[in-house]
Amino acid sequence: MGKTFEKGPKGASMKIIEYIDKISGWTGIIASWIIIPLTFFVVYEVVMRHFFNAPTGWGYDTLWMLYSVQFMIGGAYTLLKKGHVRIDIVYNTLSSRGKLIFDSIVYAIVFFLIMMLFAWAGVRFAAEAWATKEKLSTTNWFFPSGPIKTIIPIAFFLLSLQSLAEIVRNILALKKGKPL
Repeated sequence: MGKTFEKGPKGASMKIIEYIDKISGWTGIIASWIIIPLTFFVVYEVVMRHFFNAPTGWGYDTLWMLYSVQFMIGGAYTLLKKGHVRIDIVYNTLSSRGKLIFDSIVYAIVFFLIMMLFAWAGVRFAAEAWATKEKLSTTNWFFPSGPIKTIIPIAFFLLSLQSLAEIVRNILALKKGKPL
């Protein structure tokens, strides 16, 4: 017979989980480093606006785009570190097995299914922005919207990928009878 999917201490499923966890870990690193240019541009914009009465035409767009990237790309890392909001009043009443089952259902429906739908819709949303050469009109900079809208499907795909890892991790833990 061939290898089973989870055979041995480091089966194929655990290797996949570890690979996805590494991807999510890197997204967290990327998201955390975005704070440096974000802080720089905030300080620059505040100084130019309040001390020289010369606000930039690009500052507002740059700030919200950087923050958007940081927020969206950081979602998978937040899921990896179990940092998303949870209703503890219900969750804490569950047994360890109940928590694994509850988490598996939430990861499967809320995170995986819905995030994949958002990723798919985001691809269409971004593709339309690229195809029409859409420009942002929040300021007079008129920056192309395709790049920032491309972050949407990427972020939702990364979040769904991490949720898939969490589902597999929980199923393996349910089979073993204890959390991994």
